[in-house]
Amino acid sequence: MELLFFQGYVVSGIIGDSILHISIWAALFCMLLIVFGMYFVCRLIIRRENKRVEEQKREMKRDHAEELNYVKQQTLTRVSRELQAPITMIIAPLQQMANEPLSDDVRARVQIVLRNAQVMLHQINMLPVGMKANAASMDAAIPQMMMDMKLAPTPVAPAPAEPESPSGVDDSNAAKAAAMAKEAQTEGWEDVNHQFTMLVVDDSADMCRFVRDYFRGEYNVITASDGEQALKQLQDNDNIDLVVSDVTMPKMDGLELCQYVKTNLRWSHIPVILLTGRTGEEMEMKGLKLGADDYITKPFNVEMLRLRVKKLIEKKENRQKQFREKIDVAPSEITITSVDEEFIQKALRICEEHISDTEFSVEVLGQELSLSRTYLYKKLINITGKGPAEFIRTIRMKRAKQYLESGQMQITEISAALGYNSPKRLTENFKAEYGMSPSEYLKNIRQERSGKIKI
Repeated sequence: MELLFFQGYVVSGIIGDSILHISIWAALFCMLLIVFGMYFVCRLIIRRENKRVEEQKREMKRDHAEELNYVKQQTLTRVSRELQAPITMIIAPLQQMANEPLSDDVRARVQIVLRNAQVMLHQINMLPVGMKANAASMDAAIPQMMMDMKLAPTPVAPAPAEPESPSGVDDSNAAKAAAMAKEAQTEGWEDVNHQFTMLVVDDSADMCRFVRDYFRGEYNVITASDGEQALKQLQDNDNIDLVVSDVTMPKMDGLELCQYVKTNLRWSHIPVILLTGRTGEEMEMKGLKLGADDYITKPFNVEMLRLRVKKLIEKKENRQKQFREKIDVAPSEITITSVDEEFIQKALRICEEHISDTEFSVEVLGQELSLSRTYLYKKLINITGKGPAEFIRTIRMKRAKQYLESGQMQITEISAALGYNSPKRLTENFKAEYGMSPSEYLKNIRQERSGKIKI
């Protein structure tokens, strides 16, 4: 019995030792698994971290490259703009010389310099986009560039036409000219037939001098070096008819100046031409949205500027003609800016409200429009071609014409309805406006309706 018990004890001891030995190896194996698992996890984390760091480095490198490219682009753009002013002062006088009588030899030399200056201009304009052409590609590109820029010999321009009257008034009509002079004296405005005055604004003194010399004898040109000086010129000078301004200037740029001009009732009728070295529709649209009447990219042919100025004068004269000839004219048809449209609407309304008032005068019109006599005269003469007294008279005569065409009122009744103390005064004004008396006009209407003549 004891032997069996001893044998059982030995067997159980052996089994227990085996189990214990197996448990130690299992624990070691599990520990190894855990260690290897942690190792692989750490490697995975490290790999991911390294990948993230590398991605950050690539992003930083890419951002740095983009920043460098931006700085380079801005630098090249600035350099391009700074070079455009002097190259303009090379090209513009050469273009002017090409229009003058020259010997064949001198003209050929001028054309050579002009062509090369324009090629240089093309390269300057290409700086912002990083153009890097070598000498060979440049030689190949020059013929095409010259073709693109139409560098044919500059044609001789026709002799400048005599400047037209900026007010749109026919100076050959002595009676009307005398009437305007008389009205101007009444209004305290003496310089009725003043020379068309252009304000040129540019921080380049050479550019201002060149434009002034080019238009000498045709227009009166005054200059300013930036927007702030231009505003002072506008405040001190009531005879300015046009502003030609560079966009890029210190203190106040051309866009700010344009906005000031077009939102101020005193100046909003003055056309503005913007000059800029910046290309692209976005910049042009920005200028036009601020009220600019025209936009020319630098460098420009000065003859092109002259044609644009003429075109603006013609447009103003056409609007003034429309006001004179149409019985009912909408303010939007004779104005450009909303400020001027509102001004004319108010002026027409005031005249209509006081049309039968015998005491209605220029003073009353100026008070209700909150403008002095001088500003009122300048404003109306620029928009309608007529001073305040003539503006009031024109509104009354248009209404008189309507009354006569309706055939429902006698001349004496029309005279009273229009604020005249006597039919004689109505007759004088009607004849001055339409070249015939009310009775003659009425007679023509009756004959026209009977089919005998056609007015």
